[in-house]
Amino acid sequence: MNGLKIALLVAIAILLLVFVVDRYREPQQLGELNKTMQEVAAANRAQTEELRAVRKALESRPVEAAAPVVSTPVATPTVTPTTPVIAPPIPRGVPADPARDGTPKLGVNFLIPLDRSYIDPARMGGTFRSFGSSPKGLNPIIENEQMANAVQELCNDSLCERSLVHPELWSSVLADSVLISDDYKTYTFSLHRGVHWQRPTIAERPEFAWLREAHELTADDFVFAVQVINDPKVDCGALRSFLEDLDHAEAPDPYTLRLIWKKKVYTSLAASLGLAPLPRHIYGRNRDGSVTPADQLGVLFNKHWFDDERGVCGVGAFMMTEFIPDKVMRFRRNPDYWTTPPQHNEAEEWNLEVRKDDAKLVAFKNGQVSVTVLQPLTFKSEIIDHKEPRFAAIDPVNPKAGRTGELGWEKTKRFAFSYIGWNNRRPLFSDQRVRQAMSYAFPKERLIRDVFMGLGTPILSDVHPDNANYNHALKPYAFDPAKAAALLAEAGWKDSDGDGLLDKVINGTKVDFRFEVRYYANSPEWDNSLAIYRSTLKPLGIELTPKPYEWKELIRVYEDRDFDAVVGIWGMDWDTDFYQLWNSTQIDIPNGSNHCGFSNPRVDQLSVQLRETFEADKRAAIINEVQAIIHESQPYTFFLSPEVVFAWQNKAPPGSTEKDRYLDGVIKGLDTLNPLKVRSPIFWYYPR
Repeated sequence: MNGLKIALLVAIAILLLVFVVDRYREPQQLGELNKTMQEVAAANRAQTEELRAVRKALESRPVEAAAPVVSTPVATPTVTPTTPVIAPPIPRGVPADPARDGTPKLGVNFLIPLDRSYIDPARMGGTFRSFGSSPKGLNPIIENEQMANAVQELCNDSLCERSLVHPELWSSVLADSVLISDDYKTYTFSLHRGVHWQRPTIAERPEFAWLREAHELTADDFVFAVQVINDPKVDCGALRSFLEDLDHAEAPDPYTLRLIWKKKVYTSLAASLGLAPLPRHIYGRNRDGSVTPADQLGVLFNKHWFDDERGVCGVGAFMMTEFIPDKVMRFRRNPDYWTTPPQHNEAEEWNLEVRKDDAKLVAFKNGQVSVTVLQPLTFKSEIIDHKEPRFAAIDPVNPKAGRTGELGWEKTKRFAFSYIGWNNRRPLFSDQRVRQAMSYAFPKERLIRDVFMGLGTPILSDVHPDNANYNHALKPYAFDPAKAAALLAEAGWKDSDGDGLLDKVINGTKVDFRFEVRYYANSPEWDNSLAIYRSTLKPLGIELTPKPYEWKELIRVYEDRDFDAVVGIWGMDWDTDFYQLWNSTQIDIPNGSNHCGFSNPRVDQLSVQLRETFEADKRAAIINEVQAIIHESQPYTFFLSPEVVFAWQNKAPPGSTEKDRYLDGVIKGLDTLNPLKVRSPIFWYYPR
C-alpha cells in the first residue's frame, strides 16, 4: 500500500514538473487550455439541456406506445424538385427527438438542434477574400439591398435559420426552442443564455467610452427591433410589410420572447422564426449615451448617429473592423462568439474598388481573391473559347468537369430573377397594352443565347421555375414586333408628324415615345442587351436611351421612383408572397418594394388572402391566379432566372500538399447543399 502511495506521489510530482516547464516554455497554453475548457463546458451545458428536453419528452409518452405520433403540419413550404435527399444534421451524442425534425408544427419544439459538427478545429484560420460593392448604408432595418444584408448576415444572428440542405426546415440559432399556439398567432421562444453584443470599434474612442460595457442579448432586443420596424416614422416599408399583422412583442423575462400576431397569417412563420435582434443600448441612445425619448426615436432612427459612424453591431460570428467606401470592408472573427462559428475562416475582406469584370478576372487569376463569379462574356472567353488553360475545358457529358482545373468552376443556379420594370405612374407606361408591346418587342431568347451565353432560364413571373407553384400555363410574350406595333396603335400611339417617332396627345400635349432605361453601370451584358433592345424598338417608332448608374445611385433611383424604366434583380424567397412587390399599399411608402407603382384590386385581395391561407392546395391556386394577372398586366418585362459560373482557387499553396488546396471543401458544398445554396462557404477551408 505504501509503495502505491509513493508511486502516486512520484507521478504527481512529475506531472507538476511538466506543467511548470510547459508554463514557462509556452505561456499561451494556459489561454488555449482555458478556451478549450470553456468550449467543453459550453458543449456539456448544451448537451445537458438537450438530454433534459429528451427526458421530458420521453416521460410524457404513453408507456405502451412504440413511438410518438408526430403531428402533420398544416402546410409545408415547397421543396424544389432538384433538392437532394439528405437527412438534416443531428448533434453528435444526443438522442434524436422525432419532434425536432425542423418541420413547423403546433405545440412542440420542432427546431433542429444547432449543429456545427462539420467545423474542423484543425482547419480554422485564413482569410476569405472576395469582391463586393459599397452599400448605401449599413442600418439593419432601413437598408433593403444585397450588400447591406450580406453585412448583417455575417455579423448578426437570428432566432432560427433555414437548413442549407432542405430550406423548408428550420434549426435553432439564438432560440433554443419555439412553441407555436394552436391558432398560429402566438410564438414563444426560449433564448440561448450568455450571448453578448459585440463591442463596436468606435468604442476605442474617448467619446464612445460608454459603449465599452458588456451587454448581454435579451428578449428586449427583439422587442426593440419589432418596435422600430412597426414605427410608422421609420423608413423601412419593405421590412414592415412582413410585420404589419404583428400585434406586439413582449419579454416576460430576459430569456423568453413572445410574438403575438393579430391574426393567423402564413408569413408569420418566416417573419417570426427569422427575426434578428437590434441593440437597444445603441439604437435606443443618443451619441452621448443618453436614452433617446420614445417620441423622437422613429425620426432620429432614420439618420442615426451610429450609421453616420458606419457602425455595425451584432451577436454574430464576425465583426466589421474597417469600412472605407468604394475601397474595402474588413471583418474578423468575433472572439466572444457564443458558439462554434459557422465558417472556418478567421477573417473576411471584401474588395469594393474593383468593379470592371476584366479587372476582377485579372485579380482572381493572380490569387487576390478566393472566389469570383464569371460573367457571361468572361465565361465565353475564358472557358468556352478556353483562353485560360488553368480552367478545365467544357466537357459536354460531364457538368462537373470544371472541378479538375487549377482554377475551379461550375455552373450554379441563383435564387433570383431579373427584369425591366416599367413605371406604371408615368403616361408612357400606364397603359397595359403598351407594357405588353414592350415585352413583345424584347428579344428575350436571343439575349439569353447570344449575350448571356445561355446562363439563365427564361421566366414569366416572380416565382422560381423550380418551384412546384410556378404557373407553367403562362404563354410567353414571344418576340413579335408586328404584335407590338398593333398593340401600340390600339393604345393610340402613331407617328402623326412623320418624324419617325410615335406620338400621342396626353393631357393636351403631344408626347413623343422616347424614354430612358436606368441600369447598373458595370454590366457589359446589359450594355449589349439594351443596345439590341434599342435596335428592335427603333423601327417601331420608339427611342430608348440607356443610362447607367453606379450601384449606390441606382438604389436611390429605385427608392425615389425616379425612372421611366429600370433594370432590376430581385432575390426570391422559399415561401411565395406577393404582398411586398405587388400590393398597392406598398407603392408610396418609404423604401417600399412596389417601385413600379403596380395596382390591381384583385391582386390586392389575393395577396392578403395568400398570407391568411395555410392549406397547400389553396395556396397553389392563389399563387397561380396572381401569376396570371401579373403576366397579363406586365408591370415588369420578366427576363431570366440567372445561372452563374462560380469560380474558386483550386490549387495548393506553394510548398504544401494537395490536401491543403485553396478553398478545400468547395466541392463538398456543391454536392451536399440545396442547388440554390451550394455557394454557402460553410465547408470551405482557407490557406494561412
